[in-house]
Amino acid sequence: MRKIALVPALAAAFALAPFVSALADDAAVPAETPAAASAEKTSTPAGWTDDFEAAKKQASQEGKDLFVVFSGSDWCGWCVRLEEEVFSKNGFTEKISETFVPVFIDSPQDKSRLSALAKKQNPELVDRYRIQGYPTVLLLDAEGNVFAQTGYAAGGPEKYLKAVAEMQENGKNSPEYRARKAVAAVPANDARRAEKLDAVLAPLSPEAQLANVEYVEEVLAADPDGKRGFRAKYPYFTTVIPLENRFRKELSDISRAAVAEIRKANLKPDDAKSQQAALRIFTKVFADNGAALSALQEEIRNARKVFPEDSLGAKRLQELDKQISLVFERIRQQQESDASAE
Repeated sequence: MRKIALVPALAAAFALAPFVSALADDAAVPAETPAAASAEKTSTPAGWTDDFEAAKKQASQEGKDLFVVFSGSDWCGWCVRLEEEVFSKNGFTEKISETFVPVFIDSPQDKSRLSALAKKQNPELVDRYRIQGYPTVLLLDAEGNVFAQTGYAAGGPEKYLKAVAEMQENGKNSPEYRARKAVAAVPANDARRAEKLDAVLAPLSPEAQLANVEYVEEVLAADPDGKRGFRAKYPYFTTVIPLENRFRKELSDISRAAVAEIRKANLKPDDAKSQQAALRIFTKVFADNGAALSALQEEIRNARKVFPEDSLGAKRLQELDKQISLVFERIRQQQESDASAE
């Protein structure tokens, strides 16, 4: 699950204005180093395929699973390292191919590195499997159901192969995978599809439900007003996630308003006094809009009471509460700093 990062969210708002971009440097994620241009016609490694459907068919025929790598071959530094340290080593492709069909799904900046099929297929797969970081390595069965996920790992090919073998063995016994198999077997045109999906998903833990999020969302969409009784069974999705989204939107809206005020001030780029002035404006806009964040924080605290103390929902709501408190603490610190400088 993607988490809300408070410091990058605030830093990103500063970075929108040239004169305060330096303030975000410490919190920003470093840009990854582009890889050297490949001499090959496509970025797909030798012995791998970029044809997902053909790979599924091959896996079914050969009794194998799919080893699917989502990469950014010409811009993602960790992808380059994984290729150099693991995938390109002698024997890795042969060894992984004993139990998997290796598939390379690339999202390069240079689209000439892709086959005609991959140019259309790869963005669709990124959306389907909700890829949010690179490299992402998914272990799938021949039907395309995920049973394990990993990414970059140091230690070389032997260590990586051992870890993958363990994930292959354990992943298919996980409740997440068993649930995915069960819901994937429900026909799309089944008149009772929502009820059947709910019967599988409702008893699962929030963690297992999140691993099958697209099916949970389908169940919730079939019960928009709660009258069918589905929505009450998924409190993490009906309570926690909406509060997360509201928090993200509040930060975004206030940040945009702050940047608009900073631009109106017509401050000089790269001037130290202008940067301090921009920071004061930014802080003031956040302080002026504190009521909305305070109200949201109160809702979060009330919602937390509904969840068991050690549950995922309670922990996530506690994290949101702390992040809002951190916003107010940063505002207070900046206001004190401004007052002492006057």
